[in-house]
This record gives sequence, C-alpha cells and structure tokens, in this order.
Amino acid sequence: MIIVNEFEISNIPVIEMVEKDVTNKKLPLAFFLHGFTNQKEHGLMPGYEMARQGMRVIIPDAFLHGERKDESFSESKERAFWEIEWKTVHELPDIVDYYISKGLAAKNDVSVTGLSMGGIAVCMAMVKYPWIRSAACLMGNPNPLHFTNWLLTSKWQTDREELQVISPEAIDEMMKDFIPLTLQAFPEKIAGRPFYIWHGKADDTVPFSHMQHFANEVVGKDYARQVHVDFYEGYGHKVPLEVFKKMALFLASQ
Repeated sequence: MIIVNEFEISNIPVIEMVEKDVTNKKLPLAFFLHGFTNQKEHGLMPGYEMARQGMRVIIPDAFLHGERKDESFSESKERAFWEIEWKTVHELPDIVDYYISKGLAAKNDVSVTGLSMGGIAVCMAMVKYPWIRSAACLMGNPNPLHFTNWLLTSKWQTDREELQVISPEAIDEMMKDFIPLTLQAFPEKIAGRPFYIWHGKADDTVPFSHMQHFANEVVGKDYARQVHVDFYEGYGHKVPLEVFKKMALFLASQ
C-alpha cells in the first residue's frame, strides 16, 4: 500500500509517497516537479507510479505555487517564471540532504523528474548536479534563453504588450545566470546517465520542435547512450497516464 505524507522540509511544503512496508528503509529517492500554475497535488499520479516501483517520491510545491503562492516576490512579472525555475533547481539539495541525514536516501541514488515547467527544471538540474543518477523530462525544454525568446513573441503573449517590448539585450541580461545551466549548450553533462524524454508532437505550449532539435543533436552520442526519446503523434501539452507508467518503469530498470 502506498502511503502519502505532507510536511515541510526547509520551509518547502512537500508530499512524500512511499510503500508502507519500506517507509523507514533507505530507498531510491525520486522527485516529481509540477508544472506552471499547478501544485504538488498534481504530481500524485506520476508519484504513485514511481512509488509502486520502490522509490520514495518527493513532490514539492514550487515557489509561488500551492502553499507557497503568497511568498513575496518583488521583481518584474516576466522574471517570475524564471525565479520559480531557479529556486526549484537550487532547493533540490536541501531536500536530498534531509533524507540523507535521516539515513533514508543516498546521494548517488536520486532521480529527478518533472512536467512542463518542472521538466525545464529537470534539464537545468542535469547540468548542475552530477550526483543525479537518472532523470525524466516530460514536455520540457533544454534551452532557457531560446524558450524565453520564443515565449515573449508567441501567441500566448498577444494580450500582454508590456512583455513584447523587452529588447534582446534585456532578455540576455535577465537570463545570463541561466546560460551555465543550459542543457542544449552542455549536452555532454548528461554524461551517460539514464534520461527519459517525452513530448507530444502537437505541443505548442512548450514547443515540440525545440525538444526535437535537441534530441536530433544528442541521440547517438556516447554521452547520450542511455537517453530514451519518446515522441507521441497527435498529443499536445498533456501527458497521458501510460507515459507516467513508462517513466516509472524506465527509472526503476536502471
């Protein structure tokens, strides 16, 4: 039986999902990072599938989401999305260290998965943290700067003229800290680790074409020998249940 606990780690509200019989044992630690405007409860479905495979699953609320929606943020609205991403990536070690300190996890047995905004964070975490053992990116993006340039000129911003007047120089300045975390620029950071990538070919929210381009560049390279690309015809920005199951099985088999 899977049990679900809710508590805080370093002031971050999390959901923990784990098989009841192994609650107090050291287990593979797996994160699921939710999408934009979602909250940790949206990760229960993928969390359940990973917990069924023997992992201890942690689903944190992202900054400005869920129980953290009222946390203070004083910068410009176009910066908010990337501040969320930045905090998501940099909060991971605190949560990992919590479980290590309790003897419930090992630093070399951590998987990070995520969807949409969470998938973008996964790509950055793969660059930053060599201790991540395996990962899964569901309809994410490996290039923060490219995605930002696309986002600010896309159909999603047609009613927000104040965002469309940002100059290329301003975007570069806003995103400069993310360049070292860009998986598109440093794909060798995959370093042979198991990495499951899923994207719907009809996705125009986080464009499929961006991930397709990345996959075409890396597949076949030695550093990407354990990258598994799974593109679905006819799917937009929504992950079907079977993909959560496939992701969990992929991680468990590594």
